[in-house]
Amino acid sequence: MVGLKFPSNRTLGTICVYGAVASISAVMYMKWKMEDRVKSAEYYKLALKALRSHRGAVGLLGEPIKDSGIDLSNANNNCNAEEANCEVPVRGSKDKGTLFFWASNQPDRGWLIDRLELETKLNPDKRFLLKKSEELTFDLPESISKLPAQQVDSNVILSESDQQPETHSK
Repeated sequence: MVGLKFPSNRTLGTICVYGAVASISAVMYMKWKMEDRVKSAEYYKLALKALRSHRGAVGLLGEPIKDSGIDLSNANNNCNAEEANCEVPVRGSKDKGTLFFWASNQPDRGWLIDRLELETKLNPDKRFLLKKSEELTFDLPESISKLPAQQVDSNVILSESDQQPETHSK
């Protein structure tokens, strides 16, 4: 048997440091790439476009409205080929908060935003309903679906005429 000389501790330490740096860099790159793929997805762009074009949300957050990316480690962020449920940190000149959206991929129509909610730091006990699905009332009994929203849920405030967001307590 040929005698092999073990590397010095210094050499082993250097190998470990370079290996750790390479591993951490690879993980950070993969995380950035996955977040970038979500940010470039159609449902993500549609949700942010809807937020930025909603006068009530712009009034609450101020312009310009910017997103801070998506946290893929958040268990509430789920995306697949049929559905996407996400929480996106957003900020404007007046306030910051979190945009919650639910989207579905319809084979004939593509991605559609089903529900869009905004929670702001200045109003932590309220969520502003920016868009709700038209399909939500189809499963309700006819007597309830014809009632104004204030009679169905006293925490909901409707202001569709001036595009102010609806609110409800958490």
